[in-house]
Amino acid sequence: MPQLDFISLFPILLGGMLLFWGRKVFWLFVGAVAFVVVMTTAPRLIHHQESLIFYIAVAVGVIAAVAGFFLQKVAVRIAGFVAGGYLLFSVWEKFAPLSTLPWWLPFLVGGILGAVLLSFLFEWALIVLSSLTGAYLIVHNLNLDSNVFVGAFVVLALIGIVVQSRAKRKKGQE
Repeated sequence: MPQLDFISLFPILLGGMLLFWGRKVFWLFVGAVAFVVVMTTAPRLIHHQESLIFYIAVAVGVIAAVAGFFLQKVAVRIAGFVAGGYLLFSVWEKFAPLSTLPWWLPFLVGGILGAVLLSFLFEWALIVLSSLTGAYLIVHNLNLDSNVFVGAFVVLALIGIVVQSRAKRKKGQE
């Protein structure tokens, strides 16, 4: 197993926080989505500058988290669009790398689904999307084999959904 430095460990820690607290601290979800998007798209623009990309992603994530805190509904819907688009695009890219579909089509479909889910089913969509995003952050940054990746992703996402839904239920009983 490769040695993990802070830049490698940070997304795993962020993923863990999303798994367990994504619904409760939605601004963290908004910031995390921005962080993930910058971390995965910036290397296509800025080559061989891992540290610079990391710091830019953290800065964008912090700005998005602050916006999410103050502009709740708008920021969460945008984050839902980006998270849904990013998740569907990532799955598509991993399991259909030779597809002739343009890259933006799965992103657009996933984005629309994510935004619609957050609009109509805010808390449940936030639980599911933050759990999926958290699980993806963890397994992607552990560089797992494809078969292990899928199993670990599903297990972690389900754990996040269960933990957050139980916390939601407890909150409703108070």
